[in-house]
Amino acid sequence: MSLYLSKTVMKQYSNSTTLLTLLADFDQWVDVSKFSAEFLANVWDISQAQGFGLDIWGRILGRSRFITVVQTPGDNFGFNIDAHPGTQWQPWSQAPWYNGAAGGTTSFPLQDSYYRQLLMVKAAANIATSDCPSINALMRSMFGSRGRCYVGYDPAKPMHIGYHFEFFPTQVEKSIIQSGLFPQPAGTLAQYIYNPALPYNPFGFAGANTGANPKAVTGWSQSPFYQPH
Repeated sequence: MSLYLSKTVMKQYSNSTTLLTLLADFDQWVDVSKFSAEFLANVWDISQAQGFGLDIWGRILGRSRFITVVQTPGDNFGFNIDAHPGTQWQPWSQAPWYNGAAGGTTSFPLQDSYYRQLLMVKAAANIATSDCPSINALMRSMFGSRGRCYVGYDPAKPMHIGYHFEFFPTQVEKSIIQSGLFPQPAGTLAQYIYNPALPYNPFGFAGANTGANPKAVTGWSQSPFYQPH
């Protein structure tokens, strides 16, 4: 039996045939050097941890792999009146009718790569200050590849902080955004503003002109209606 295992036996059990036999067999069955290498790679190092290793980090950081997502229909026939932003309703003869899939919410598991990114942003958020440069850096780390994102201040609402995203997030992304991932300064109310970057300011109502983009939409006879991409 290896020396490292013999050192783990308490003195009162040093003559226990059963215990010593089990340890000797374990020493033969398990290559501890390989186990240690795999543990360090798949669990200890979050930058390359896999599967259950990331789940362990999730419990440490308080972020489950499963998130609650609001279900929405896909590309179906319909009208854009009061449609959810980003929903691509289609006209006649271009898309099928909505198939009646159950509404409400569902639990969605994140893939390892996306879950790792979420955990690393959460770890950074735990020690970040709630100032604009820190929050902006966290937002870019999580969603920078999707489009511009930043925090903004609306002078008309001095106790609000606006999290701006110049793209339409998926339901999974929106669940992450609105789950409190990013720091929020004390005493402020969070607003989540999704205004995709457009080469024009479409027609809209004044309620959309908020936060860091006070001229997101314009009035009658000034600009065209919004055209979904």
